[in-house]
Amino acid sequence: MSKCKLCKEDMPKGRAELGYITCLECGEMAAQILASKRRKQVAPAYNKGAYQFITVNDLETIGR
Repeated sequence: MSKCKLCKEDMPKGRAELGYITCLECGEMAAQILASKRRKQVAPAYNKGAYQFITVNDLETIGR
């Protein structure tokens, strides 16, 4: 059995074979943190445009 990289608990063999490095609980926690960060990264890409996900590369051109 392989170990979760975050909590060091045993992971199911099938999950490790699929390439996951975390157990289901730690993976869910990491996904929720990432989702909450990405909720704050939306802005109109141009004047009167729809809201879009903004990356670091888009920071100079937001709203133009």
